[in-house]
Amino acid sequence: MAFSFPLTRAQFMDLLPIQQMTFDLPEAVEVNETGGGELLPADLGTRLWSGEINLGDMTADEAAEALAMLDVLRRAGGSFMVHDVSRPFPRFDLSGALITWAAPVLNAVHANAREIRLSGLPPGYQLRRYDYLAFSYGSNPTRFALHRVAAPATANASGLTGYFEVSPNIRPGWLTGAAVSLSRAACKAIIVPGSVQPGRRRSTLTVGASFKFMQTLR
Repeated sequence: MAFSFPLTRAQFMDLLPIQQMTFDLPEAVEVNETGGGELLPADLGTRLWSGEINLGDMTADEAAEALAMLDVLRRAGGSFMVHDVSRPFPRFDLSGALITWAAPVLNAVHANAREIRLSGLPPGYQLRRYDYLAFSYGSNPTRFALHRVAAPATANASGLTGYFEVSPNIRPGWLTGAAVSLSRAACKAIIVPGSVQPGRRRSTLTVGASFKFMQTLR
């Protein structure tokens, strides 16, 4: 049966013997200088998550699994769900055990599109800076929002937080009540064309394999 996209974590990320990973949210800003020496920054477009994955030395079987799925993703339309493997769960809940049975949802988005409020959390649950959260929005196609917490928040006795800031800004199309993931929060991404290094054989191992990825909203 042909794969459908985006590939799930089990179909791709879990197969990779990741040695190093960068996961970044680059700025999309242009700066112009006036004759008076003023610097005028302006947004150029949407900020998208991007990064690079370097694979560790792979046995023949490990290389076969990983590189075959990389081939699948190097075609037009290929995409996969990616998360920051160094931060799979919130800092308050490093194993994810406390959030396992909770069902957090997007309760509200502030008019500034920078602050949100969550409900459905365990009482007293803390969100700290650099924690990730994700939710889907829109249809045809479904889009996947991934945000990083910029200001801490704590759920009250009812599981509701106050407003807290996230990066990037919340994009139009969100819906109140959308399910929010705090465990391995992920976005949809594509392989950056031309970035795949398939590695080289060294004795019985494949070494030096890597690729770059970039978030896509389609």
